[in-house]
Amino acid sequence: MNQTARGLTIYFCGHESCAPGHFFGPAIRTHYLLHVVLKGKGIYRAGNVEYALKEGDGFLIKPQEITFYEADPEDPWEYSWVSFAGVEAERLLREHRQEERGYVYQFKEEEEWKNCLSKLVDVFLSGGDRQDAMTGYLYLLFSMLPLKKEEGAFEASYVSKAEAYIHHNFSYSIQIEDVAKHVGIDRTYLYKLFIKYKKISPKQYLTAYRIMEAKRLLEDTELTMTETGLSCGFHDASVFCRCFQQAEGLSPLQYRRGILN
Repeated sequence: MNQTARGLTIYFCGHESCAPGHFFGPAIRTHYLLHVVLKGKGIYRAGNVEYALKEGDGFLIKPQEITFYEADPEDPWEYSWVSFAGVEAERLLREHRQEERGYVYQFKEEEEWKNCLSKLVDVFLSGGDRQDAMTGYLYLLFSMLPLKKEEGAFEASYVSKAEAYIHHNFSYSIQIEDVAKHVGIDRTYLYKLFIKYKKISPKQYLTAYRIMEAKRLLEDTELTMTETGLSCGFHDASVFCRCFQQAEGLSPLQYRRGILN
């Protein structure tokens, strides 16, 4: 495949343990070049700003921009790097940008990103046309960075994720604790977000969704009251009838009779 036709192309990868004070630049590069510090320290200058970097920090050299970087004289850094380009590169960098200028990235404390980066470099150094494997590792590496969100977008995404989980799992014996765990936040925070965005609690939302689905089954199927309740996550017939009565002002049986009449 023509390299320019790829959404994401990797051109070069490498690894280096730098000597004290080792530097490169000022100079420009042709493609995006991401260095990730494995250990040690150093500085990076880009866009008229100097960044002091350490283990877990990544610094991005953008095409045709003058940059300079230098290893610390006492604790010189060791890093791996990857050169890449393509429309997918633009998207990844945009969505995972962590500071305004988009020059510096911070990986999580866990060690997964080191293993991923090591495998990416190893695949490149092993030779052959293995773009799919390399781009796979690069996607995985970026997935270990948080997505850039506008203010409030994280909150809305948590609510959307909770709603989707409820929609797909309402028929099971799920609790709000299960929803919060799936979203990745604590139950109290989930409650506050639902009150803010939905004006009801997560438990009220779950019950309302179950009742809505129960009404659909009462209208469109011949399931018994017990079967309808079980299908919607109510594993106690009396609880199902009570919740339905509170929501609709009718029992499930009265609701079905009203539909039939």
